Amino acid sequence: MHLAALALVIATVIPVAASQQTAHNASAAAQAANKHYAQGWSAVRAESWDDAVREFQDAIDNDPKFALAYYSLGRAHMGRRDFAKAIAAYTKCREILNSGGGEQFSTQMEARQRLTDRIFEYQTALNQATNLAPAGKGTSQSQSLYVRELQAKISRLEQARDRKNDVSIESAEVPYFVPMALGAAYFRSGQFEDAEREYKEAVATNAGSGETHNNLAVLYLTTGRFDAADMEVRAAEKSGFRVAEALKGDIKRRKAGGS
Repeated sequence: MHLAALALVIATVIPVAASQQTAHNASAAAQAANKHYAQGWSAVRAESWDDAVREFQDAIDNDPKFALAYYSLGRAHMGRRDFAKAIAAYTKCREILNSGGGEQFSTQMEARQRLTDRIFEYQTALNQATNLAPAGKGTSQSQSLYVRELQAKISRLEQARDRKNDVSIESAEVPYFVPMALGAAYFRSGQFEDAEREYKEAVATNAGSGETHNNLAVLYLTTGRFDAADMEVRAAEKSGFRVAEALKGDIKRRKAGGS
């Protein structure tokens, strides 16, 4: 087994008992939301986009602060090629993450319950992420990076839950995959300046995201900045992302004055 795959298996197996305990302690609303969230990702894997939209929306209806349900709703809308709704969903995801849900609590017990629900959401997201079969080296690199982000978030939330006196949920850095996805939605909408801004934010958050560098290369090629596109290809490949030969060929041809 490839070392990266082995590491992913180990990382997935170890927290199973803790995940089950968190699920048991989660609120009824969180349990309902996570059930719909998991069903939504089953629909995504089957490319049943309308079903995915419905399930993710049901997750949000049960828990309006479920940030990753908004992110996933954006993914489903991308599958439906409804880029305006994808942009709205991704933007709402970032808004919730930036505000930490905007929640204040009167007791430590209430705060811990909300943190337990959020941990459960991220554990469900982690479980779904490991069920997405990679299509190639680039996809595998992106998936592994996404999994590590989720694991790090779970760890931070668990630390916050176990603190003694803090009864608020703090805002946190928005993970790179949110602006990356938002950039893709803007790009597909032809809003190149907005796409570039979001891609650059994703790279600033995590420079190791080869997929984001690849997306920037495509954007720079599209907007006629061939040297910049070349640089992003090199950055993507340095991270371990497999850049399509067709993209590299197009950049080389356009730099040489071809059409």
